[in-house]
Amino acid sequence: MQLDPRTILLLMAFTAVPTALVLLAVARFYSAQVRGVKHWTGANIALACGLVLLGLSQTANDLPARVVGNTLLVLTAALYYLAIMRLLNEKPRARLAWATVIISGVAFALLWATHGPYRLAVVTLSAALILLTGLSAARLLLPVSGERRVSHRFTGLLFLLGCILMAMRLVYILFSAHPPGNLFASDFWHGMILGGAHITVMLMSLGFALMIVDQLASELNRLATLDALTGIGNRRVFYARAEVELARCKRKNTPLSLLMIDLDRFKAINDALGHAAGDETLRRFAALVGPHLREYDFFARLGGEEFAVLLPDATEEFALAIAERLRELTVAEHLPAPAFPVPTTASIGAAQLRPDETAIDALLQRADQALYAAKNGGRNRVVAASWLGDTAPMPTIAAKPDADAVSPGLTLQRHAK
Repeated sequence: MQLDPRTILLLMAFTAVPTALVLLAVARFYSAQVRGVKHWTGANIALACGLVLLGLSQTANDLPARVVGNTLLVLTAALYYLAIMRLLNEKPRARLAWATVIISGVAFALLWATHGPYRLAVVTLSAALILLTGLSAARLLLPVSGERRVSHRFTGLLFLLGCILMAMRLVYILFSAHPPGNLFASDFWHGMILGGAHITVMLMSLGFALMIVDQLASELNRLATLDALTGIGNRRVFYARAEVELARCKRKNTPLSLLMIDLDRFKAINDALGHAAGDETLRRFAALVGPHLREYDFFARLGGEEFAVLLPDATEEFALAIAERLRELTVAEHLPAPAFPVPTTASIGAAQLRPDETAIDALLQRADQALYAAKNGGRNRVVAASWLGDTAPMPTIAAKPDADAVSPGLTLQRHAK
């Protein structure tokens, strides 16, 4: 049984069309989140047009088939490569890809004009496709030891298979004792190679769709775990991370500390300058704090102008040193602007997990009480939870008191912000 090349080409063309339409819909609704979709869509449209031109030609040696059709097939492989690189947010070898398309097109035109043999046309097409599909396969599969998603590996293997099929076609056309004289010649191996290419190309689009799903899942996960305004952790992921760190420090018998931070007089910024200025202040504060934390510390916005810093393997003394540094940085930054009459400062409460505490809520409550004490003690100061004894006076790290500070008597009610 021999596979009819014309039928294979037309089947490939008609299966590429619905895939292109589906990807067009994806490009319309998700273009901001997923890159490369439009390139892949364009590749499928070019593939369909090229295969139709080849499939409907009489000899596959007329101008539309040999020059336009074959050039569109090379363009398809180039756009596939560019789509993959854009999806991965990496810089492609665009000049190489476009040069391959142009050189191939010129070669096809010369072969048509000079009535060059079919064998040379196959060699030109196969060499161009081997180069471009090889680039795509290498990017998705290499390095082998690196972390790659399953969808990337799957799609990369398909491009590698496509590269191998084109290499087989090249070897067969060059070294076969009786190579096919034209595209529609009755030849078993030629038909098998084209049939394998048909299946591979269909699966490539499936692989790219799986890569899109992975990309969207990553984007949704990012949105679910990061604060949309500041780009740091949000409240939900903070509590999840805190539970993990609590279990780890209990298991390894290491300290765990927490800072609760509140920006003083933040409401005055919103009232005087508007919420846009308030949002910018929160972003600037988050950017200010991040570089001064350790790599494994976790910084999150709990809501409004309240932040938290989780400090694994840190004693309360170490946490106080970090807190005072952050307080000083906030004062020096003079948020929201140097000319603003009453700049915001930071009140910070610090607490270390006690040996008898088995839930993160207890640590959070004590750090929050220390923060309340810092607010009620005059703002712009750091207070440790261990200082909050029943009768002992509360020491604080030196800070310039506010003009509207409350009486020295310590209460644990939230001070007006």
